[in-house]
Amino acid sequence: MTKRQGMRFRTAPRPEVRLTPGRHALGLLILCLPLLGACQRADAPAPAAGAATPAPGPGGPQQEFFDYRLTETAKGVRQWVLVSARMLKFAGREEVELNDVHMDFYRAGEHFSVLEADSGRVNPRTRAVHVWGAVDVTTNDGRRLQTEDLTFDNQTGRITNDVFNRFTRGTDVLTGIGLDATPDLEYVEIKREVAAEVLDVPAPGGQQP
Repeated sequence: MTKRQGMRFRTAPRPEVRLTPGRHALGLLILCLPLLGACQRADAPAPAAGAATPAPGPGGPQQEFFDYRLTETAKGVRQWVLVSARMLKFAGREEVELNDVHMDFYRAGEHFSVLEADSGRVNPRTRAVHVWGAVDVTTNDGRRLQTEDLTFDNQTGRITNDVFNRFTRGTDVLTGIGLDATPDLEYVEIKREVAAEVLDVPAPGGQQP
């Protein structure tokens, strides 16, 4: 294990890694349908499946959905799809809370990476996503990012944080605090306390090259 500061390199066609320091009445009985939830903003996503169930008690969620799904497109082309096992909507909050988050990323309609996390929240209007817990981003070609907190900015298309990260690419492992990256992990910048570990792979037959 070696610790390095101010390290930058580019390998083609391999991804770049840059290291730097440092959501009326009828009869005697009156049944009132709640107004909340009767109307939905045109830009608010509808759940893919599941029934809305208001939670009892003050301070509880106004709405609860299961198998919640949110899809982002650009000019009709799918960019990413977020799925949550359970979504909670609270009064006075634009963001919604998520449990068991799964997020697939696409480029030109083709899938290239997946993000999974224990919990999170999303703003249905801005599409900003924040996840935490056991966060894992894995690309189709095997690159992997492991961390405990991550924010996805839908405007810039970047994933960022200010916590510990472990990035694995083949036999190379980079760790450190703070991250700026793209969801395909082709660009990864770990900001400080960087450590790099490169494992030698034995040549065929067990002999060293």
